[in-house]
Amino acid sequence: MYLYEKIEYNGHNINIYYDESPLDPRRDFDNLGTLYTAHRRYRPEKEFDEHFTVEEVFEDRWCSDFKESFLRRYIVVPVYLYDHSGLTVSTTPFSCPWDSGLFGILAVSLDKVRKEYGWKRITAERRATIEGYLRGEVKTLDQYYTGEVYGFEVTPENDDKDVIESCWGFFGKEGLEQLIDECKYMIDNKAA
Repeated sequence: MYLYEKIEYNGHNINIYYDESPLDPRRDFDNLGTLYTAHRRYRPEKEFDEHFTVEEVFEDRWCSDFKESFLRRYIVVPVYLYDHSGLTVSTTPFSCPWDSGLFGILAVSLDKVRKEYGWKRITAERRATIEGYLRGEVKTLDQYYTGEVYGFEVTPENDDKDVIESCWGFFGKEGLEQLIDECKYMIDNKAA
């Protein structure tokens, strides 16, 4: 295990580690959107060509301008991949033209959104909300690819081998903040 940070708190150590075996957010989590990719090496979820044609989705060959007819059926965000000594993904393009490009799309049908949320109409505000959720799914996938997933072990201050509590699978900076808050809360309630 690789230690990320050690925090001394109220007679305990909060040892934060990189999670070396995190769950895959596209396989192991419930997601609203589906990731459709057309990459020769990376296919984390669905093959683009088995579900769509390029002409059906994009205004021009593999660009991030979606056709109006497609947007009448789906809420979608583009997914870009940068592949150089590791992977990273984003909903905005990377600056390197050689090692990056459009990886695919993350999409959810309007019918699924209506069913999931009980909405009859998808307003512009609701569409923006769902696009935000989809961008969050891409952010979580990026944290998975870049190793920004953490776990903790709480031990007595003088004995790091006596693990009192541990948990894994905290994604990103928000996950780190949650992890630290949970550990401090647990320590405070154990001492009380």
